Amino acid sequence: MAWTWTGPDSFEALGLLATGLLLRRGDCRACLTSAATSALLLVDAWFDTMTAAPGSDFKLAVLMAVFAELPLAVACGVLATRTFPRPGR
Repeated sequence: MAWTWTGPDSFEALGLLATGLLLRRGDCRACLTSAATSALLLVDAWFDTMTAAPGSDFKLAVLMAVFAELPLAVACGVLATRTFPRPGR
């Protein structure tokens, strides 16, 4: 069962890496990877907490969501809106 989450976690890492590389290059497509990564992080936090077994697994899932996935999702969402290309900018 633990292997099930390696796919979404890998895509999150890839999204964060791609966003960082695009930002470093000054590429406006960073808003796209950032928005997609934000959505992946939100879904991962939701699925982790909803599918965790009661007890310590659930507590760990909530801690990961509150202190890692949700703050990163918010940061990516803010980044996506701030880097979105606007006419005249």
